[in-house]
Amino acid sequence: MNSTQLPSTVPTKDSKTIPGIPQDVIDEILDHLSTDSDPGSLRACALVSKSWVQLSQRHLFRAVGFNSRDVDGWFKAFPVPEESPAHHVRDLRVWIGGGNSVPEKFLKYVHWFTNVEKLSLCGFGGSPPVRTPSHWRLPQSITSLILDTSVVTLIQARDIIAQLPNLDNLSLSRTLMPAGEEVSPGVGAAPRGRFSGQLLLCGGCASQDVVDMLLETPSGLHFSAIQIYSMRECLPSAVRLMEACSKTLAKLSHGVASLGKSQPFS
Repeated sequence: MNSTQLPSTVPTKDSKTIPGIPQDVIDEILDHLSTDSDPGSLRACALVSKSWVQLSQRHLFRAVGFNSRDVDGWFKAFPVPEESPAHHVRDLRVWIGGGNSVPEKFLKYVHWFTNVEKLSLCGFGGSPPVRTPSHWRLPQSITSLILDTSVVTLIQARDIIAQLPNLDNLSLSRTLMPAGEEVSPGVGAAPRGRFSGQLLLCGGCASQDVVDMLLETPSGLHFSAIQIYSMRECLPSAVRLMEACSKTLAKLSHGVASLGKSQPFS
């Protein structure tokens, strides 16, 4: 009995192919979903196919925050740093004070976030869990730094800033802890950022010691916008800072706290 051959023009089941979705269409879909406050849709996209995983992670991990519980979950999900989505993160927030602060081992891991642009170190209350920021390996890609914490000393803040040569924007809030030693100009690592963006100083972070530390920058300060909210006794230091940026300063906001109220500086 002769077997019947299928015509060459008729595709078999195995040879049938499904047309791929153009890359620009995929990008458009994911960009649209990334504006949704619910990340569930992006997670679902990561399950479509292997080729969609990296594309979805680029949006899912664009902004990431860590406390002690998040760190455990991250290392469990991504035990191999080279295979983690850390390189997708652009906005990194780390809790370094209080009961939920990250372990110091995580701060030695931060250099794997190679494309971070904005780093926020937050936390207050309790003893500072980190002691050696000069030994951290922070990404050189960082252009914005926010220190919204009361568990960092002035010396530690200077060590952090000194690691960021591309720093443009700087925000120092709350009050830096006493260092237990006098901080003199020229001692320790000096800030070396570009400092051409925005500067925000609040409360005790507008003190003479902080301003002296910033003025140590060898290349000078070139901020285009400055916001300072401080006590009246910090006014002379604020004036020195403004004078240092007089050639580049385009926007200035200054408030002086008096009798519990913030009064604009004329």
